[in-house]
Amino acid sequence: MSENVFCVAVTFLNGRYHGEEWPPSPARLYQALVAGAMGCGHGATDAGAALRWLETLGAPRIVSSWAARESAHRLAVPNNDMDAIAREWIRGKAANPSAIRTMKTVQAWRTEGDGPHVRYYWTVPEGNAAGELLEKLRAATERLHTLGWGVDMAFADLRADGGAAPDGRVTHEPVEQGGEVRLEVPMEGTLEDLEAVYERFQARTTGRGVDAFTRPSMLRLQRYQRPGAVGRAFAAFRIVPEGGRYPGWGSAMMVAAWLRHGASVALAGEIEHERIVSVVLGHGEERGEQLSYVPIPSIGPPHGDGSIRRCVIVEPPGGAGEMAWLVGQKLAGAALTDSSGRRVCTLEAARVDGVFERFTPRREAARWRSVTPVVLHGHNATRGEISVAKTERMLLRAFQMAGYEERGIEALAFQRAPFWAGSQGASAMRAPAHLDGLPRVHVEVRFREAVRGPVLAGLGRHYGIGVFAAVREG
Repeated sequence: MSENVFCVAVTFLNGRYHGEEWPPSPARLYQALVAGAMGCGHGATDAGAALRWLETLGAPRIVSSWAARESAHRLAVPNNDMDAIAREWIRGKAANPSAIRTMKTVQAWRTEGDGPHVRYYWTVPEGNAAGELLEKLRAATERLHTLGWGVDMAFADLRADGGAAPDGRVTHEPVEQGGEVRLEVPMEGTLEDLEAVYERFQARTTGRGVDAFTRPSMLRLQRYQRPGAVGRAFAAFRIVPEGGRYPGWGSAMMVAAWLRHGASVALAGEIEHERIVSVVLGHGEERGEQLSYVPIPSIGPPHGDGSIRRCVIVEPPGGAGEMAWLVGQKLAGAALTDSSGRRVCTLEAARVDGVFERFTPRREAARWRSVTPVVLHGHNATRGEISVAKTERMLLRAFQMAGYEERGIEALAFQRAPFWAGSQGASAMRAPAHLDGLPRVHVEVRFREAVRGPVLAGLGRHYGIGVFAAVREG
């Protein structure tokens, strides 16, 4: 390897890793480096400059050993609701903490070989004065003690020349489009965000209860591709409504809720409860690993009335298609109900037709326009005036968090009015209560290279908001 490449090589002491994804994401490695440096009494003055420099180097290439899932086992663990027990004690009532325990499925990855089991390769840009920073990063690397859960003891070393990747390993290349898996990677500002998370964690207990929001947010999703790997799979359905009336464009979030509930019921006896909570319902600790529920309104001529006659359920990144196949089998012919338990429609398995082709085209497309608006991650107004620059920054961040790098986006345009016949103005879209106060806009994005759908972006991308359709060129 060339001299401008360095490698962080990680070895698991017992050859096991308990994280959800394999290989461990670069963000997990970064957080482990921070924990090792700070936990050993060496704060930002020693390792901070090197860790901030690492944030700027982008997504690394990953070379890992083969790993396979071990047999699952279940543990009884607290469900983090001790504040409810404490309130009962304050009232003088008897309350048993063991009664609030829940069962958790544990399934580790077993790695092959003696290690190193994972290697992360970064390229240093030409002219980057990296010598002193590499030495500081080497010191932080040597203090790494775990990677994954607390039981995943590991050690790491930094090789300034990159070293040679051995044969028989799996290479994961960062890519701008496609990709079979999306892994979280650090971005500029991640270290400060982790420090803020630690401060919130220290003050999480107040007189009003426990603040459980102590997770980092300054991370982005990066697409990774293995040679010969397949893309992200989905199951396609037609909607047969009760009474013959299809839900309209503004009901996308509601239809997504029907699909999510229907999937959780249909898969209840097929997969573990914890996977239903995290993957199906999207309430787990592993961000980015949930199913995405995508209602498909009819847009454009000749039948662009905005009615939702179709939908797709998209598998989490990194899957091999089994979840999409299972969802397709279990929900075909299933009845969906609303929040009151009233039957609202039936799903039929569907082949990809011309309408589906707008959202999941067989051929990749470079230009996409939103059908349902993108919900921004914050407010885009300054002194009551919409800031174009601020909105563009937020849109770039939204695409970053959905897995699209800023350098892969050639142009962005946004407006409140719809782009498609059958779509409506951005403010007309219903949104969940926790997103209702955030601005939403319709967006046109042009990628430098054509990408494959579905394209989803923004805070509502897993439940029907921020869905894009491809623009046919020529």
